[in-house]
Amino acid sequence: MNNSNRLSKRINLFKNEPSPIKAIMNYGDPQYIQKSGINPDELISFAGGWSNHAAPENLRRAYENILADPERFHFSGNYSTSIGDREFRNALCKFENYLYGMDINEKQIAVGLGSTQLTNDLFSVLLDPDDKVVLLDPSYSNYPEQLSHGNHGVSILRFSVIDEDKWEYIADQKTEEFCKYILKNKPKIVLLISPDNPTSKILSQEFVQAVLDSVKKIDGYPIIDFAYKELVYEKTVPDYFSWAPNENFISLRTNSKWCRSLGRRIGWLEAPEFIIEAMESVQSYTILSPDKLHQMAFGKFITTSIEDGSLDVYLEKIRKLYKNTAEKTAKIIQKHLDFPIIQPEGGLYIFMKINTDSVEFVETVLTKTGVLFIPGQGFGTTGKNAVRVSFGPLVEEIDKIEEGIIKTAKYLNEAKPFLKINQK
Repeated sequence: MNNSNRLSKRINLFKNEPSPIKAIMNYGDPQYIQKSGINPDELISFAGGWSNHAAPENLRRAYENILADPERFHFSGNYSTSIGDREFRNALCKFENYLYGMDINEKQIAVGLGSTQLTNDLFSVLLDPDDKVVLLDPSYSNYPEQLSHGNHGVSILRFSVIDEDKWEYIADQKTEEFCKYILKNKPKIVLLISPDNPTSKILSQEFVQAVLDSVKKIDGYPIIDFAYKELVYEKTVPDYFSWAPNENFISLRTNSKWCRSLGRRIGWLEAPEFIIEAMESVQSYTILSPDKLHQMAFGKFITTSIEDGSLDVYLEKIRKLYKNTAEKTAKIIQKHLDFPIIQPEGGLYIFMKINTDSVEFVETVLTKTGVLFIPGQGFGTTGKNAVRVSFGPLVEEIDKIEEGIIKTAKYLNEAKPFLKINQK
């Protein structure tokens, strides 16, 4: 029996389509690495989209205190409301106000199992099958998957913000053109990321304000994914970092990257109250309840860390750490590979142009050197001849970063597998 015939037509179509995010996860699978003839223990990976610094001590202690108290531990096994406990949502309001001066209330927040789940449910709330969604190109590889899978029939439009010849991020230069593009196509959603994935660039205040004004005219929704918000290298950030949700502006938030909590799944959505009410209805049958233990621990961490000043100390420390590693990684690439790169401004990544097919490059370099990159084509057409270099997993291992880049350069220069690559 062909079991595929027992599944829905939609899921079979989805299964058979190339999946960038599935490919990224596969690249991190030890079994996949072994099949490539590489010992996983010897792998140098620039593939993972995760941070690898120590989580805040106050967060660890918050979990420890809950686990040490039988009554509180048993209480953590109760349901929360579908959009998160009011106490926790108020703690998030305090967090946003303290860091960014944001004037937000708990009725404008929905808590979920990370921003990925929240995004998926938000698409269900906002989109009909004939709607359009605009993504910048390049953009986070999971969005098209979610849109295609969960909202079959939605049109995905991409707008390039990279000068492929100069290998520069030029969103600012294309602001007027992009706004005209929005007004012409009338998308329901314009989905932005700042700092970006995979380029690690921060969208300017002028660009975001212009987008907001344009989307208002067509009664759509500008959405900003702030997954790397706390990992901006410089203290000064654009004004929109402090924007609370209004009638159409929506923000996606998570503690995954900056708090090293990728496996402790929690995120939150900041949106107008009518959208939060709709999210409550949707989440009542998608997740039923976000994790109460994580809410209790993270809420306590927020409160205590603001009160004792350790939040500022912690954020300053990790910002310096990621800035330092980003700068050193860029210099290492320029020294040994001399490939064009986009200079990061926040987050975990460097987007590197390689002038050849990104999938072929990644698979060849992996099997010949034991060094792993992520193909850029999963992030859009402008990434077809580029790779994303993630220094997040190696943020405190500069020597290993340099070792991986040197191994790659040595192989490319000696074997010359891609003749059209400009090599030293």
